[in-house]
Amino acid sequence: MQRDRDASPGPAPAKAQRKTTARPARAGRSAARKKVVRPDGLPKVDGHAAYADDLTFPGMLHAAVATSTEPHARLLGVDTDAARAMPGVHAVLTAEDVPGINSIGCSSDDQPLLATEKVRWLGDRLAIVAAETPRQAREGAAAVRGSYDPLPGVFDVEQALLPGAPVLHEDHPTKNLAAKGCVYKGDIDRGFADADVIVEGTYEFGMQEHAYLETQGCVAVPEADGGITVYASMQCPFYVQEAVATLLGIPLSMVRAVQTVTGGAFGGKEDYPSEPAACAAILAVHTGRPVKLILNREEDIRWSSKREAQRVRHRIGAKQDGTLCAIEVDLYLDAGAYLGLASVVADRGNASVVGPYRVPHVRVDTHTVYTCNAFSGAFRGFGHPQVAVATEAQMDELAHKLGMSPIALRDKNLLRAGDVAPTGETLPAPVEACDTLHAAVDLMNYDVARKKVDAHNAKNTRTRLGLGVSTIAYGCCLHAGGQFLEGAGALLQLHKDGSVSIAIGNTEMGQGATAVMQSLVAQELGCALERVRVKTVDTDLVPDSGPTVASRTTTMSGNAVLDACQKLKAELLPFVAETFGVRADAVSFADDGVRAGRKRMDYTALAEAAYVAKRHLLAAGWYAPPRKDWDTSTGQGQPYSAYAYATMIALCEVDTYTGRTRVKRVAAAHDVGATIYPDGAVGQVEGGIVQGLGYAIMERLNQQQGVIKNPNFTDYIIPSALDAPVIDVALIESRGVGEGQAAGPYGAKGLGEPSLIPIAGAVGNAIRDAIGARVFTMPFMPERVMDVLDQTHRRGDPLALLPSVNR
Repeated sequence: MQRDRDASPGPAPAKAQRKTTARPARAGRSAARKKVVRPDGLPKVDGHAAYADDLTFPGMLHAAVATSTEPHARLLGVDTDAARAMPGVHAVLTAEDVPGINSIGCSSDDQPLLATEKVRWLGDRLAIVAAETPRQAREGAAAVRGSYDPLPGVFDVEQALLPGAPVLHEDHPTKNLAAKGCVYKGDIDRGFADADVIVEGTYEFGMQEHAYLETQGCVAVPEADGGITVYASMQCPFYVQEAVATLLGIPLSMVRAVQTVTGGAFGGKEDYPSEPAACAAILAVHTGRPVKLILNREEDIRWSSKREAQRVRHRIGAKQDGTLCAIEVDLYLDAGAYLGLASVVADRGNASVVGPYRVPHVRVDTHTVYTCNAFSGAFRGFGHPQVAVATEAQMDELAHKLGMSPIALRDKNLLRAGDVAPTGETLPAPVEACDTLHAAVDLMNYDVARKKVDAHNAKNTRTRLGLGVSTIAYGCCLHAGGQFLEGAGALLQLHKDGSVSIAIGNTEMGQGATAVMQSLVAQELGCALERVRVKTVDTDLVPDSGPTVASRTTTMSGNAVLDACQKLKAELLPFVAETFGVRADAVSFADDGVRAGRKRMDYTALAEAAYVAKRHLLAAGWYAPPRKDWDTSTGQGQPYSAYAYATMIALCEVDTYTGRTRVKRVAAAHDVGATIYPDGAVGQVEGGIVQGLGYAIMERLNQQQGVIKNPNFTDYIIPSALDAPVIDVALIESRGVGEGQAAGPYGAKGLGEPSLIPIAGAVGNAIRDAIGARVFTMPFMPERVMDVLDQTHRRGDPLALLPSVNR
């Protein structure tokens, strides 16, 4: 199993703008790793916290899952006799064995953990098995048999909404329409009547697999007091805690969730880990023994949530001078068999589809639809990447029709301070959308690059170059609909030897959260970075801090950490002043200690003295942003706490003989507010670009009638280091947000998701620029590019004479 390690801590905040060029790194070799089991059973590996797969407990059993063989059917019964008789099998449990409430839905009660009367997709669980070994558990699961009365399936979002379509949830008031969202602003009919030019397009987006390093996995350990501890690879421990408590029928106080090392999650370990955790926990309670459940890669791809498939019907109108008049969108999201987080994902797509533009008249109708496909969930960008591709494509098509540069068209219409956003919010300064556009243009040296592209295309027919641009506005933290989760805690302790520990409720999953929190504590307390240890996330240590999603960790946990630091300093300040015999305002915390004039005490001496004096050296921090007003009936109000803007420009090469696209260079400019961990910030952008270009040009999840045909990394292709382009990054710091908005420490904004969202749109526009025609279905696979080229030739347009549209 391939794994990564936490990044090293970074230096102090960066200057206003940072540029870097990244190229593929050479693959390194990892040394052999020695497992050391701690007395409490939670191992460390080379001094690092454990992976779920490393955990071993006395008497531990292994679990496996039996799932439906029908995508839609009445479930007549589940035969477990053969499974129970298999060698090594200790338990085979079905729905009737669930001790609490048999519900695992994240945002709705529509999903049972174990199927009862009906199955709605091929991942519905019939039974869970515990055995002595993983092989015995899987053999036991394979022996489980379901009896079915097959029903017609439905696999297309718009067909699912037609009268007479098979209904997945008969008791749902709107049948297969799982949820509905909207944005209504102005008068859409008037807007299009005012337009001189109108562009329409329908864009299709397939699902995307998360491809995190280690698969879904957990260990559930029953405790002597009747409680249970779950160790899991997860990004939302409080989700797991609540799900396990519900299914076991016990209080939250009796469920402890502890994060093991999570080498990437990207949203795939937000809601789904609750499902294997609940399975393992029920088996552990039933058998009275620890139970480990680790999915293999094929199981993980088949059963875990995916980036949702979308269909975007988009219409945009503008004046002849390029002024936008109106945008209307019908957005369809494929939830799969259960709602999960699909409607929450849809909230972001709904609020983001118009983009960072000033548009007086808007109509957006967003439909989240039940189908028998694999179910959707969170994925980095959370519904925004797809709608950004569609809107940015429409902007380029509009520019082409108007004879304008795509840069000029965006510059003319981008939101500025004081403008009214599509959701009705008046945006206070600063609004850095234009800053990111101009910075990306400078990074790419756009005019020079444009000339080189035109010169290449004038001489070549096999390979064509193209430039594409994409600008986005990312809503930081959770949508207003989820603000009941929007808060975070921290627990800070100065130990008597001068070391410092900090516990937070948001997780490290490769994004650099540990380094950020370590840096914040060191900076705020004025202590050496080496003194600070960030503890493993544990629901017993801090209050529910919401999910580690929406690029919210630095903002939420970071502000909670600062609050804890300030409380600890407030406790220490009078003690230091009394010790030094000075006024409190003469004391400063810096240089790994405290000082007042010539008097100084390092943190080791300070902690020892404060301990002897019985000062309270533990501080609990908390942060919650201002509340947001949001009208769900109109899609008007303040959907997000603040906004981070970004622009990417991609240089791509298309081989017209094969249809293969190669991304050669990317210029990325991001409004970050403030940079706390510069190396980590640049790494986020680089990683987001590579992951996003994978989604754009190669990651096709082949799903037919609910069956995933390529559940492995042989047939599901993800980018390697060799696919990484040259990347230039500009980090723009405004160090502040507008009135009524909320930002992280020192004005920092989210970056994890904005670093992915614009790239696919930029690549799609670069392909359009290269071949002179639009590919409307993503990923932009070679065969899809070739289909467009063939259609172009059938229209009689010789490729060598195709115009370069992005002038």
